[in-house]
Amino acid sequence: MIASTLFAVAAGVSDSQWESWKQEHGRNFDATEDAFRRSVFEQNMVEAAKLQEQNPLAEFGMTPFSDYTREEVKKHLTGYVPSNVSYPEMDLSHLPLEVSASQDWTGTYTTPVKDQGQCGSCWAFSAVEQVESDLMREHGTTLRLSTQELVDCTGSGGRRNGCEGGDPAEAYSVIEQLGGIETESSYPYTARDGSCRFSRSGVAATVSSYKSVGRGSESSMKSYVGSTGPLSVCVDANSWNSYRGGVMTSCGNSVDHCVQVVGYGSSNQGDYWKVRNSWGTSWGESGYLRLLIGRNLCAIDSEPSAVTASAVGPSPSPSPSPSPSPTPGCVDTDSASDCSYWQSEGYCYSSSMYYEYMLDHCCSTCGFGEVQV
Repeated sequence: MIASTLFAVAAGVSDSQWESWKQEHGRNFDATEDAFRRSVFEQNMVEAAKLQEQNPLAEFGMTPFSDYTREEVKKHLTGYVPSNVSYPEMDLSHLPLEVSASQDWTGTYTTPVKDQGQCGSCWAFSAVEQVESDLMREHGTTLRLSTQELVDCTGSGGRRNGCEGGDPAEAYSVIEQLGGIETESSYPYTARDGSCRFSRSGVAATVSSYKSVGRGSESSMKSYVGSTGPLSVCVDANSWNSYRGGVMTSCGNSVDHCVQVVGYGSSNQGDYWKVRNSWGTSWGESGYLRLLIGRNLCAIDSEPSAVTASAVGPSPSPSPSPSPSPTPGCVDTDSASDCSYWQSEGYCYSSSMYYEYMLDHCCSTCGFGEVQV
């Protein structure tokens, strides 16, 4: 496959290759768009050939994203934006000095591979996956939690970036401030920005703390992963859209994406991380990537984190009781928390599909733009 990819680059992409790729990935363009997308595809194949030379242990070539421009990859597939939320450091002195030669928590402390779609919500996926993993690890509880809640909602004083990017630390903070996170089934993913619909009665899990785990040290990260469980991490994924498999041995250090380290293994060339991405199972090695350990490739040790989480059962909806506006039990769900914003959006009109929700959770018991917790 590597040889055929390089041949395609040298000879140009044939009509049959282009048509076959479009059919495989459900692309259907008009004539103008087809010509543009094919030119992007060919440019990406040239880039894939360069990456192939830099990563002889991996395979680069055609993927579901081969017609994405560089700007579209940034906008739709990544989404890391650093925040001012800081992580306290986890005490790792109790970790064993020696760990096994390989470890893989896939299926033990992980839910299945997810797909962020065309939304820069990697930060929310990485955070939610970590909460899910730590629930399994700490309590043996398996839940699929809502990423959309984090895309839609903010905490006190926060600014909602949603599909425009974020940071796992900010995601953890929102879960804490809201009082928990709902399940995927009760608050499903839409891959687009939406209005906050969080309901305290639907909370399925809470986060009581989150910490940095071995930041700046792959060896410390390996000790944790080898003895304890997965880690949320943020990385440079600029070269990932054409990755097909194998072990990457070259990568940049401009962090733009967040994922999860779920294990590690070894090859003749050295140890590698097993990384769970959020681009679906048709990318990479069924949604995973392997990355050589020891060189801080892709800046993988820049923001490793884990949480302390607990599962909770659904609670009954509280009886409505009037209270002053705003109240201490409310958190801001957007940068605008005044009445005029929500009125301009039409949320509090009786004809709005959100009226009953806003009446119960915002309009009467809290200030406009806030959610009752």
